[in-house]
Amino acid sequence: MDAPRQSPLPPPPAVADHRVALAQRKREQMRRRILEATMQVFARVNDDAPVIEDVVREADIARGTFYKHFSSLDQALVAAGSAANDRMIADILPLYDCLKEPWQRSSVGFRVYMVRALQDPKWALFVSRMDAWSHESLITRYMQDDFRRGQALGQFELDDVAAAVDFFKGASSGGVYAISRGVADPDAYMDQAVRMALRSLGCTPELRERGVAFSRKHLADWRNGERSAWTPL
Repeated sequence: MDAPRQSPLPPPPAVADHRVALAQRKREQMRRRILEATMQVFARVNDDAPVIEDVVREADIARGTFYKHFSSLDQALVAAGSAANDRMIADILPLYDCLKEPWQRSSVGFRVYMVRALQDPKWALFVSRMDAWSHESLITRYMQDDFRRGQALGQFELDDVAAAVDFFKGASSGGVYAISRGVADPDAYMDQAVRMALRSLGCTPELRERGVAFSRKHLADWRNGERSAWTPL
């Protein structure tokens, strides 16, 4: 019996289903819309206990549309917090990722959040909520890496890196909130906050003062246009 003849032509390429791609883009756009509405609602000073209806109204969507993307308001808040912090990390990478020493990265990273709060109080009111700081966010991973390296180099004295990260995030959130509500001397406040943050990491007094001076100058250079980060709001 003769072997079946094979076609000399390759099989036709699979036709991409553009409807699937379009539906995915629309879904992503709606998710971003809901997250943006969540941030707007939670950033308002008077919205101490927002409910789903507040987010639905802000996004101008049906309640059922919300539940297609999130099972609860808490889930949406955590996702919005991760998105806000990840966006912040992406914005400041040119300013932060050029630094090699853990004490430099920690002092600049801590101060830059307060500088952003000074420029954008509405953003600050949202990210100062501790339930907006996800354990899966980029900021958490960057802190963990910096703290472990600082510990290995003898710059930081830490018993538990995970506890140090949580403490540092709490201190950062408190500083952001205070700056957004107004302090008498923002630069002096930031100096003292950076000093205490580095002390919590076990830095020596000399290294704490270097961190304060370095972070102040590094961000002053950025303000003067010598370095780049996000566009000031």
